[in-house]
Order: sequence, then structure tokens, then C-alpha cells
Amino acid sequence: MQAELLRPSDARWHQFLAGTPHDFYHLPAYVALCARQEGGQPAAFWAREGDATLLAPLLLRQLPAGLGAGPGLLDATAPYGYPAPLLQGPGGAERMVPFLEAFQEVGAAAGIVSAFFRGHPLLPLPGAPLERFGTVREHGETVYVDLSLPETELARQTRVNHRSDVRRLLAEGYRVQVDAWERLEDFQRIYQETMEFHTASEFYFFNAGYFQALRECLGEQLHLCVVEAPQGEAAAVGLFTCVDGLVQFHLSGTTQAYRRVGPTKLMLIHMRDWAKARGERFLHLGGGVGCQADSLAFFKAGFSKLRSTFRTFRMILQPGIYAQLVQRRRSATPEPGADGDFFPAYRRP
Repeated sequence: MQAELLRPSDARWHQFLAGTPHDFYHLPAYVALCARQEGGQPAAFWAREGDATLLAPLLLRQLPAGLGAGPGLLDATAPYGYPAPLLQGPGGAERMVPFLEAFQEVGAAAGIVSAFFRGHPLLPLPGAPLERFGTVREHGETVYVDLSLPETELARQTRVNHRSDVRRLLAEGYRVQVDAWERLEDFQRIYQETMEFHTASEFYFFNAGYFQALRECLGEQLHLCVVEAPQGEAAAVGLFTCVDGLVQFHLSGTTQAYRRVGPTKLMLIHMRDWAKARGERFLHLGGGVGCQADSLAFFKAGFSKLRSTFRTFRMILQPGIYAQLVQRRRSATPEPGADGDFFPAYRRP
């Protein structure tokens, strides 16, 4: 078996994606952007055995200085989103086993203590092999639209009040623009306002440079949607990605003055129809905050009857060192039961 950690410039990363269904989260340029935003070094674990290959995007991070971990130790985490490991080639679940063994060996040799992977709701991996090497967690459901369905079925699966609100908005003069990039500043302003309204965590307050860098790394695979109010103001905005037939509802915001009229409903139905006309396969809307069954999840559920499951996979590559680090973290802040479900436990806030 061949197995190693790749850098974004490695041709094997690009060659793998050229022959495998994937999403924008798997693109080396996106992983490199996340590394600049989140910290760490962009990488992908790549392994090949016979006619099967696996690739898993990762961010390699130095361990927190306060743990006294010593030089050469790292941990690995998935970039933001759904950058699930991808398996290319024939074979069932058992093909995963040698690849996970190889990651354990290569990762430990590179100093990786633990690894955290995010699954992709529409590109799932078999769960049984993962459970042999670590812990799989189910976090909740996400909503997606099958764009191959007839328009009549797409309309039938859309909640009645969503359809009526969209008809009302169009009758009142609301309109949608796609790829009007001169309105990127409107997106940045409205997105920031929306995150403040929902008291989102600090992670989601991306700066203006991030959005420009995202556009540069994705190019024509990134689309800006703006819902204009009758007076021409931006009422709702959204960033959508389109890679390999998968359209992702990535980031969005609604102007406070228009929040009650529901312009996001018009945006999502417009982008559904836009994606279908382009021949894309799926529109993934995601779920609630943290994949909870909250009001956001209920809103998205009004656009489709289809559901998928979001899972994460946690793997400890060096158990002895991991236990020492967790103990040091607990000693620094001795709160019984404080670790909860946080992983890795030595990084808990």
C-alpha cells in the first residue's frame, strides 16, 4: 500500500478528485483557505491499494502550548463544512479497513495524536469499519432536494405557506439576481448583521477578506444570490456553491427590516429552479444550528421531504499521549464531567 499526507499542490490530490464524486469542501484551494482562517496546515491523507484509493482533507494543528506536549505532536481536524473522506474504486465496507490502518500508522508517525472527521450527508462512508477504529457520532438530519424530480413534485414537496409567500413577494415586486458580484459588500454587511442578530459564535464572523478569498479559490463554482426589495435594496443574500452536481446553500443573511416577509423563501426556490435548469443533481440546504431540530431546521424542511444524516468520526491515534493530555487539561481546570462530548477533550474550552 502507498499512503502519505499530501500538500494542496500535490498532483495526486487533483487527480483523485477528477475521478471521484466530491464537493467544494474537498478542493485543495478550499482546504488551504480554511487553514488560513482556522489555523493549521492544509493536508490530505491519501492512500492507494490496488484499484482503490482514499482521500481525506485535514487541517494539521499544533497542540495547545499550555499542555506541555513537547515538540512534534499534532492533531488533525476537518476543515469547516462536510469534507468527508472519499473512497474511490470497487469494493464494499471492508475496503476501508486497510486504509484506516494506514492512516493510524502514517498519522502516528507524523505526530498526530487524534483526528476529527466530518462526514458528508450526501457522500456517506460505511459506518461499520469506522466504528472499529474510533467513534461515530450522529448529530441530526439535514434537508436536501433531488433536482431530478419533476417540477410538479418539487412544488408538492414545498410547504404551502412557503409557496404562497413566494407568490406574494413576486407580486409585490421582489426580484432575484444571481452572480451580481457588485453587491458583494451588501452580502458582507447583511451576513454580519444576521450573525449578530442570532448571537452566533465568533467562528462565523468571517472578515471581508475571507469572502473575497473564497471567491478567488472557487471561481465560477461560487454564486452570489441577492433578493431585491421593490425599492432595490438587498432584502436577503446567499452564497451557493456548485461542484460536481452538488449545490450547497453555504452562507446567508437577511436584512433586519425585511426579516418578517421571508425573502429567503424566494431565494431558495429561485436557486432550486436555477440549479435544476443547469442540470445539477442535488441542492443541499443543511440542517439546524449544530444539526439540531430547531426553527432553522423546520424552515428548511419546508422545501423538501428528503433527509440525510450528518455524522462525525473521532479517532485516537496515540492513546497513551491522548490520556496524558486530557489529564493535564483536567488538572488545569478541575471541573467534574466538564469534558462532555467535546473532542479532543484536551481542547475543550
